[in-house]
Amino acid sequence: MNVLLCLAAVAGTGFGGSVLWDEWRTHREVADGCAGLVSVDDVRDIDHAERDLRQSERLDLSDLPSSCTLRNAGEGDRRYGIPLLTLRVDAGPDSGPGNLVPRAGLEVPERWQRMEVPAGGGVPAMVSAGATTVRLACPDGTYRGDPVGSLEVTATAAYTGLWSYAGRTPSEDERRRMASIAVRAADEAARKLGCSPRSAALPSRLPAVPALGPAARATGTCAWYARLDAPAADRPWLPERAMATAADDDVWRERCVLAMTTDRAQTLFDRSYDSDSSRASLRPGPEPRYDWWADVQTFYGQGTPDVYLTDVALRGPDDRPVAPGTAGRGAKDGTTWWATSTCDGEPAVHVLRAQYVYARTAAPHLEHLYRAYVDDVATRRHCTDVRFPPRSAFHAE
Repeated sequence: MNVLLCLAAVAGTGFGGSVLWDEWRTHREVADGCAGLVSVDDVRDIDHAERDLRQSERLDLSDLPSSCTLRNAGEGDRRYGIPLLTLRVDAGPDSGPGNLVPRAGLEVPERWQRMEVPAGGGVPAMVSAGATTVRLACPDGTYRGDPVGSLEVTATAAYTGLWSYAGRTPSEDERRRMASIAVRAADEAARKLGCSPRSAALPSRLPAVPALGPAARATGTCAWYARLDAPAADRPWLPERAMATAADDDVWRERCVLAMTTDRAQTLFDRSYDSDSSRASLRPGPEPRYDWWADVQTFYGQGTPDVYLTDVALRGPDDRPVAPGTAGRGAKDGTTWWATSTCDGEPAVHVLRAQYVYARTAAPHLEHLYRAYVDDVATRRHCTDVRFPPRSAFHAE
């Protein structure tokens, strides 16, 4: 009997030692992997997280931009568990990965549901379904002997990039969790880099994911469109649905999506192409898709907003961002227009996109819409030196 008790005690000690080792290793992996910017408890709270965690990409604050990825440990001590969190940190006057505006032909309506919204409450952050980006001004910190200028931190629910989770939207709890991780990581990175500014506390509830609604009742970044009385009978070429976010001066990009119901798009299409059978393949699709759409976006800079009018998959090494003081229409497929200005003393880029057939059919009608938006932004954000595309950019094929 005593032998059995001794054996049980030894086994218990061994098991406890194994648990303690796994716990110590998890804390070390998280702290080392993300430069002490993220806590173990935060990662364990992420959807699909297990207790044992590992790093598979290490963040280095001395060599920015840099990222870390934390994931479940997986079986057999291999790093093949589900990735849970990716944290990206960048600093400097041109921090951030740049803003890619894909050609309209690559956009699908379902992507609108992943539209970013400002966090609100004075927090300089943009929140999407599975990620949050925080940008802090840092006039007093230093990085490699130079002023930091600006610090940008993005926390992403990394598992959403796996094919097995395609189509799954992170929960509201997860959405807030990523926002909290991003804010805390930004504050800690700011401290390590010697920046005195800190982020405000997140509001008790994040703004809801936006949805399409009647344009006549649009608010926020689409309020200007409601004032246009766009759905009126004498303006049949303008969309009657809108999706907006809050107009927030604390963030560095904004967007308003406009969509036309299929019935109206079909009527306008038939009016334009009833004698051209070759256009049949371009007809709007069946409900409930909004096949004719346009959107307007503005990117506010910190030296330059670095806006590329191309999709990430098509961006080449010779592509250059939109230059300040320019305006025009994208040459590749004619679905994109851009204007530039100076807002609150910094460069800004204003972009209009429209679905391919809609852009070809209704470009002259979109000029009025686009001017109304840019004028609204100029008023809200104190923009000067507005450079707008010439009228010919809306009338030439």
